[in-house]
Amino acid sequence: MRHAWGSLRSSERRARVGFTLVELLVVIAIIGVLVGLLLPAVQAARESARRSQCGNNGKQLALGLLSYHDVKRSFPGLPIPASGTNTGVGWLCLVLPFIEQAALFDQVDTSVASYEAFQNANRKLGQYRIPSFYCPSYTVDRSGSTLDNITNFNGTGVAGNAYTTHYVGNAGPIGTNPATGGAYARNPTTNDSDFACEGVIPFIKFTTSSSPSKTVGVKAAEITDGTSKTLMVLEVAWQGLEESIPGSSSGSLRSWVRGAGWNRSGVTIKNVKYGMRVSRYTGNDFNDVSMGSNHVGGCTVVFADGHLQLLSETIDLNSVLLPLASRGAADTGSLE
Repeated sequence: MRHAWGSLRSSERRARVGFTLVELLVVIAIIGVLVGLLLPAVQAARESARRSQCGNNGKQLALGLLSYHDVKRSFPGLPIPASGTNTGVGWLCLVLPFIEQAALFDQVDTSVASYEAFQNANRKLGQYRIPSFYCPSYTVDRSGSTLDNITNFNGTGVAGNAYTTHYVGNAGPIGTNPATGGAYARNPTTNDSDFACEGVIPFIKFTTSSSPSKTVGVKAAEITDGTSKTLMVLEVAWQGLEESIPGSSSGSLRSWVRGAGWNRSGVTIKNVKYGMRVSRYTGNDFNDVSMGSNHVGGCTVVFADGHLQLLSETIDLNSVLLPLASRGAADTGSLE
């Protein structure tokens, strides 16, 4: 009898190898709690990696611009096509040899328009995606305008809009100089919002009432604020830029090839008129699209001495951001 009873107990133990329903529910609940705790940490780690990559992109562009200045003795001045009316290529085209893209630069023609001229070589450059032109925290990387349409996109036999860029040059501030009480210099346009001209990469670095025959780039010596206190490149990569404007299918993004033109829009340069993530293109304000990003708390900017910073989204517009966008000495902005 003792042996039979022992066999029965042993059989029961063998039968209870798995979990009970209650035990299984407890395990599932614990796993759920752990996932809930770990997920934010994983997301934060991924965003940290994306922000780091964004910073690396900025460093590469800074190096390209500073190398350009070393060779050309100025930062890029945007070319004006021979016609004098159309938009020429932008500064991103001009720094290609300095960011290991010399083969693409060989296809650039600074004497003709960047997109209006019947699928010319400049327009076709937009089918090439250069990784350092894109922040990984913003995934939209194509122009929203059919003006940037390429008929045989990357040899696929079908049309497609050109790639865009998430980094633009600082054309300068639009607003009131807090040191003088006067307005920052700008060139009025009738086709779009005005062009600022007190930045590091403006379309024209002086005020004028007519289209110049050519543009000349800003020299480091002309940045009397100090290169370490003057913005050069701005991140423009925030959710909403891709949204269509009323009555149109296009948002705020255009081909990375395009620069600016007299009385026209600036694609790879922007004015600093608003705070971050405030203004997207709504029909008449293309040059005033706000800097900003999908990073938490701010966006990546490059100063004229080449150093980078995640500029806070809460930065004061009038007393700090506008002066930082100006190369003049009277209104030095401070981040301290």
